[in-house]
Amino acid sequence: MFLSIIIPTYNRAHLIEHTLKSVLDQSCDDFEVIIIDDGSSDNTEEVVRPYLSEKVRYLRIPNSERGAARNRGTELAKGAYLNWFDSDDEMRSNHVAQVKELCTKHGNPEVVNLMYQIKDSVSGKITPVQSSYTTGQKQRKNFLIEGNYLACNPVIVRRDIALANPFIEDRALSASEDYELWLRLLAKYPFYQSTEITSFLIQHDERSVNTMTNPDKLETRFLTFLKYIDANEELKQFLGTDYPYFVMKNYLILAVDLAYNGHKQKGFFYLKKAFREHKSALKQRVFWATLKHLIF
Repeated sequence: MFLSIIIPTYNRAHLIEHTLKSVLDQSCDDFEVIIIDDGSSDNTEEVVRPYLSEKVRYLRIPNSERGAARNRGTELAKGAYLNWFDSDDEMRSNHVAQVKELCTKHGNPEVVNLMYQIKDSVSGKITPVQSSYTTGQKQRKNFLIEGNYLACNPVIVRRDIALANPFIEDRALSASEDYELWLRLLAKYPFYQSTEITSFLIQHDERSVNTMTNPDKLETRFLTFLKYIDANEELKQFLGTDYPYFVMKNYLILAVDLAYNGHKQKGFFYLKKAFREHKSALKQRVFWATLKHLIF
């Protein structure tokens, strides 16, 4: 079997059926689906039951957060490659075929990634996601330094690599555990990329990044993320002289999130930390936009 599509889910009974239908509507059928129910309190099991088969498996686990749910799916996977796909998003019918073509082209690579677009759940408006993978014709080795544009859906990892590099199962890291893993993998392996768009990230009010507004939780998430990055000497060596810039970018993103959610005092605090970490913060448009928002 070529691809294991692992779908972690938590209280997405009203959304997961659309995702499942899109996953099963593939032009290439060389895949399996593993649904990991992370202790849902809704009727998720009832909704997915009609779709279960030899090709589609379901496992319910005690609530452990998404990193742990993805790891459980990884342990059960039979495919040569793994794809962790979110239970509120949409897969285009070319996804598996394009992944297989990309892996064949690059001769059993460790990691590949494709592109996705953002689709608004209400208006249907589609927004392209710009890749920072290349600058002109030159491939950037540290292309994730500006932030996590990848998401989970378009990233495919060879099974042996995934088993050797699991997601960190720390609740405090929730919503950044994928970014941490991509960086950890990028320090070890090349990412082979296709510009083919094979999935949609569905923008809706219940997305975890939209509902995480508590200032303490936001702060804990970013500081936990930076703690794990700082403890990874291999990754810090990979980032090299760009490491302070990387830390600055994360302080800046935290300041933006805090400011947007009305937490001005903490927003100012991390805006200043961003500047102290790397003076190029002053060249970032978002720095001045956030400062304006905090003042006015």
